[in-house]
Amino acid sequence: MSKLSAKNHILSLLPEVTVNTWASHFETVDLHMGKVLYEPGNILSHMYFPTSTIVSWVYVLENGATTEIAMTGREGVVGMYMLMGGGKSHNQAIVQTAGQAIRVPVKLVMDTFSQGHQVQSIFWLFTRGLITQMAQIAVCHRHHTVDQQLSRMLLLTLDRMDDNTIVMTHEVIASLLGVRREGVTMAAKKLMDEGIIRYARGRITIQNRTALEQRACECYGVIRQEYARLLPMACDCAH
Repeated sequence: MSKLSAKNHILSLLPEVTVNTWASHFETVDLHMGKVLYEPGNILSHMYFPTSTIVSWVYVLENGATTEIAMTGREGVVGMYMLMGGGKSHNQAIVQTAGQAIRVPVKLVMDTFSQGHQVQSIFWLFTRGLITQMAQIAVCHRHHTVDQQLSRMLLLTLDRMDDNTIVMTHEVIASLLGVRREGVTMAAKKLMDEGIIRYARGRITIQNRTALEQRACECYGVIRQEYARLLPMACDCAH
């Protein structure tokens, strides 16, 4: 297994023969923040296995309003629904954090998926974790404060990075949380006043992770524990 493919948890769990078969089709791509990978209704030609980028799945309403329903980093794969027989997505996949991913043709993945139980099991475990994340984030949007939602989002993002500085403006955060920008600004100010984060020019530096975890709602712990249970070391691979 190459050093690059080892940086994605799904690829690192796949049988060596599978990775070797796919290797000649691997394409390393640089993804800049804000790049849209998939639009609602599109049929995908490739699946993305993030190695350092983070991709947000965003639901777009008819009036243009958006809300993030899940994020995927190096613990998983973007485009999993293609293996579930749907063919199209109702969501938009947009790069939240710039970085790299390994791009693999959908047909190659689907052919392998249909042949091997071991490969299927790994993808299904990731899917179960993704479903838990989607359900928990839906609950979070409905029942928890903007302060709690912001803390949860920052922690989930931090888990998928090597650094403790997140490049993200208040406007982008508000769009992902589906709330007003003023609400995010107020919530961020509280965290700054308590010395938990530092914010300057679209860069959020986490100064006290323990305190941030205490400010987050239960949703963060549920999501993290589920990934750790289903895909051992999935959380550690993000650090």
